Amino acid sequence: MIDRATTAAAAIDDALAGRKPAAMSGLRRFVVWTFVGIAVGLVIVLFFLRQANYDPTPTLTPALFEAAHERWKAAAPPSYDIEIHVTGPQASTYRVEVRDGDPQAAWRNGQPLLTGRTFGTWSVPGMFATMSRDVEAIERAAAAGSAPPLILRAEFDAQYGYPAKYRRIDNGSRKGSDAIAVTWDVIQFRTAE
Repeated sequence: MIDRATTAAAAIDDALAGRKPAAMSGLRRFVVWTFVGIAVGLVIVLFFLRQANYDPTPTLTPALFEAAHERWKAAAPPSYDIEIHVTGPQASTYRVEVRDGDPQAAWRNGQPLLTGRTFGTWSVPGMFATMSRDVEAIERAAAAGSAPPLILRAEFDAQYGYPAKYRRIDNGSRKGSDAIAVTWDVIQFRTAE
């Protein structure tokens, strides 16, 4: 009887021993596929987040800026009306009337600006002046071998060269500050006869 009990116990041990590797193999497969699933899911989520936050506006380089500025100088109409939507800490919509190269009137959110010296800020030459200061800051940082203080992106009108879109991100280079983004979008540009 002992022989039979020992033999039966040995058979059970052999059967269990045969199943342990199979059970371990199944557990390993489960763990591996779980990690693969998590990794694929993470890649998909990151892809959709990137697509949702992707800015197709080209990076503004000094060469791109100069080419657009030269195109504006060569093709600029003497009289035009421009409307710009600005987002950021001081979001507004500006409209400027330029006649014979001189800003004649300007509005902020439909309210007239009263001082003549502010009319030109949102004219095309005023916009180029602001962008020029930003491009110079990037060039100074590159010459000093330091990280650029700004991230600049811009799109220019193909016909006239005015800045149709401008994205300016101050990456928080000032001590204790967070990144600040300002955008300009020209929503209307019309030549005036």
